[in-house]
Amino acid sequence: MRARFLYFLFFCSGISGLIYQVAWVRGFGNAFGNTVHSASLVIAIFMLGLGVGGYLAGAWADRRYQTPNSLLRVYARMEGVIGALGLMVSLVLPHLGSVIAGVSWYTNGAGEWHTLSAASYVARVGVAVLLLTPITLLMGGTLTVLIRYLVRSDLRASGSTIAMLYGANTAGAALGAFLTDFAFVPVAGLYAAQIIAVALNVVAGAGAYLLARTHRAEPDLRQRSPAFRSIPAVARRHTLRWTSLALVLSGFGAMGMEILWLRHAHLLLGGFRAVFSLLLAIMLAGLGAGAWFGGWLDRRTGRPAQTLMVLQACFVASVLLGLASADSSVLMAEGQAIAAAMTAMGPARRTLAELWYNTRPMLLEVGVPALVAGCAFPLANALVQHVEHAVGRRAGFLYLANTFGAVCASLVTGYLLLPRLGIQSAATVLACVSALAIVPLYLASRGRAAFITAGLTAGAALASWLALPGDFVLRRALVPQQASERVVAMSEGVTELVAVVDVPGRGRGLITNGHAMSSTAPLDQRYMRALAHVPLLSMANPERVLVIGFGVGNTVHAATLHPSVRRVDVVDLSRHVLDQADYFRDANQGVLQHEKVSVYVNDGRQHLQMAGAARYDLITLEPPPIAHAGVAALYSREFYELARSRLTPGGYVSQWLPAYQVPSESSLAMVRAFVDVFPQAVLLSGAQADLLLLGTTAARIEIDPAHIQTVLDRAPAVRADLARLDLGTPREIVGMFVGSPATLASATRGSPAATDDNPLQEYGVHSTLTTGLLGVPAELFDLEEVAAWCPQCFQGESVSSVAGLDLYLALLGQAYSARVADVEAAVAAVNGPRRVDGSAYLGAVLPDSAEVHNILGVSHLRAGSPADAMREFEAALARKPDLVSARQNLGQVRDERGAQLLEAHRYADAAAEFREALALLPDSAGVHNNLGVALASMGRVAEAREHFLKAVELKPDFAEARGNLAASRTP
Repeated sequence: MRARFLYFLFFCSGISGLIYQVAWVRGFGNAFGNTVHSASLVIAIFMLGLGVGGYLAGAWADRRYQTPNSLLRVYARMEGVIGALGLMVSLVLPHLGSVIAGVSWYTNGAGEWHTLSAASYVARVGVAVLLLTPITLLMGGTLTVLIRYLVRSDLRASGSTIAMLYGANTAGAALGAFLTDFAFVPVAGLYAAQIIAVALNVVAGAGAYLLARTHRAEPDLRQRSPAFRSIPAVARRHTLRWTSLALVLSGFGAMGMEILWLRHAHLLLGGFRAVFSLLLAIMLAGLGAGAWFGGWLDRRTGRPAQTLMVLQACFVASVLLGLASADSSVLMAEGQAIAAAMTAMGPARRTLAELWYNTRPMLLEVGVPALVAGCAFPLANALVQHVEHAVGRRAGFLYLANTFGAVCASLVTGYLLLPRLGIQSAATVLACVSALAIVPLYLASRGRAAFITAGLTAGAALASWLALPGDFVLRRALVPQQASERVVAMSEGVTELVAVVDVPGRGRGLITNGHAMSSTAPLDQRYMRALAHVPLLSMANPERVLVIGFGVGNTVHAATLHPSVRRVDVVDLSRHVLDQADYFRDANQGVLQHEKVSVYVNDGRQHLQMAGAARYDLITLEPPPIAHAGVAALYSREFYELARSRLTPGGYVSQWLPAYQVPSESSLAMVRAFVDVFPQAVLLSGAQADLLLLGTTAARIEIDPAHIQTVLDRAPAVRADLARLDLGTPREIVGMFVGSPATLASATRGSPAATDDNPLQEYGVHSTLTTGLLGVPAELFDLEEVAAWCPQCFQGESVSSVAGLDLYLALLGQAYSARVADVEAAVAAVNGPRRVDGSAYLGAVLPDSAEVHNILGVSHLRAGSPADAMREFEAALARKPDLVSARQNLGQVRDERGAQLLEAHRYADAAAEFREALALLPDSAGVHNNLGVALASMGRVAEAREHFLKAVELKPDFAEARGNLAASRTP
């Protein structure tokens, strides 16, 4: 009964430990920057602290194991001190960012890009070690102190006893990983979650102290252990050394695979907090169950080395089988069926459906290997625990060996194997390392039959794995591409898998970890460039701009076009993404080499912490999808407060707000955080449901159409860039408006703000299944309040520059949110200048103007009707032949239709469409290349060669066109 109660106390301690780990990774990420370096640093210190603490405490406990009451009291004190230190760290973390910023600076790296100096990382290591080493040493020490308490004289049961203890703690850790991100943080916040962890430490300490008080004194333990004296003397030192080496290799393989599993899950299931938390919980649950299973096997077989050899081979086989079995197309089919059924479910059943959707593929890929890996520690202890006075030291040494291998794996896998080899080849290396653990186990035991069995099993698994195509895992993990989509380049980096794809008629896109991140498509360029253009046009002579998140360079390039801007700082935490910039040179014009641009490879929030006060006139950011793990730090009230302190008087901040990606309450929480810091803020429609938040430090947020027109007249490059995006006039710019300061304040009055402590936006979406159930909160919209942003639009002479604004806003609202039929009905209802919903008088815009037809064409495209869209674009050009956006829209639609005909082998029809597209887009290298392909397919090689040559002249780095040109010259 005492042992069971102690297992329960250690189970509570396991819950506490994982709560701390999750909270620390987040807290240090906000302070150090949400980079892979920060997360790796915290986890490395955490695990090394556990290992070193386990060894030191075990060696100390060996000197006191004959007085069990004292060991229980020591454990109780350790838990109490852990709780006190945990409370201290929770109070320090929110204030750590300013301290770190004071000891960090940049140095020029390759390509003159600015990177954090080596000394900055040394300072971070020092701070993390100072804060985390004491508590993690104690955490690791609790394991070996309790092992020494429970394993005192009867060493033949050491394996099963240690299995029960280690399994209870790991099972608690699994529950802690699940509850932290599925209950504690979403409901109460990070700080409250840490207080729960402190309370659990108090429970464990108090329970152990109570147990010690009721523990009766025992006689000399050596006189009560005849069973010990009958154990053969097999305590040779080489057994411990070989077994420790086996655990180093086993820990290396298991932790390396955990990193691969995280990357793989991101590709298969999305980068959501729920996915990663569930994966960690399943892995820890598997390890805990595996520990108990290992203890059971030891009791049944009594041959720990031979058993562990076979299990290590099973780990290799199960790891490779799990990776090879995953298939995104199967998951998509299942997801579509579940998503269709979810519309009729209540919230609780919907959440369970999402959890099952995420859990099922993880059970085979992660759960089975983790179960097998969990057997290693108890079986290794059963192999070496034959010396009564060294139980704690030996258990600690094995624990240290295992954690040392895990720390090495986290560094080698993340920084070397994945970037250099990719998921599949990295898995090969890790499987081989795991298989090598069989060798030292054989040397420790000489179990020939088990060694041969294990070797053959691991060898057969590796041979089958190596027979697969080199891109097998990656191809099955990525979401199936559209028929017309072509992969230009694909590479893996430290934190992401990046793909560059071409989509005929739409442009070139950047896909990160399977998610469309940015592109050169016209609608995407519209809102990305508006992030810079609109606020810069609202200011008088802005000079310095900060762009957080490079993407494909749309926003950065837009900022450089403004004559008054002297410097544009670009901050992106991924050098890998920045390295792809040249693939999008058509859109960004090689902007990273622009004389105005300075590049900083860092986390955006960390850069702001390092920057001085009043440094920027504009801070603009377009982070990754807001529901993805780690992105919340750029949508919190604390972040906005930091950004405001770095703006000049009258400065602006603009931010992408894809509210359609999260539930309404999450969107409202983010907007509430924004308006709490920037009460003078408006909401704009960038393109379709891609919204923009625009805030200022000025007393009022207003835009002056006369000022806009003056700037456009003086900056032809800015005017031209805006014109091709349907934003070339003051009316079109002001027409982006959807919500005023009063509207945003009213809509979010009852909503809690998203904060660092309560990152609500990361918890509203559990899986990709949620997508069809999300929508933009309607209460954020009130187009009739446009006068609050542009009062001069309805006063005096300025009205002429925004003529027809009311109708334009009404049509845009319909085009981006309603059915095409509704848009056409709205147009038909207007027969000339009139009032609309009691607003100001319209100007001289007629319902059949070129602009209206162009808007209708975009709306048809949204509805999936390219033929109707072409009709509207043609109508627009008939009324206004120089309407650039309509020409581009029509040209791209024809190009896409031509690509579809080309795939259907209708070469003559495809060539006709490409010629029509070329008439509209004569300088498009892509259209020239496509026309050349169509002509070559018809046997008209000479004519095709001319178009390939023209494509290469327009775009010298167009690899496909160069290849086609070379092929056309081959006799």
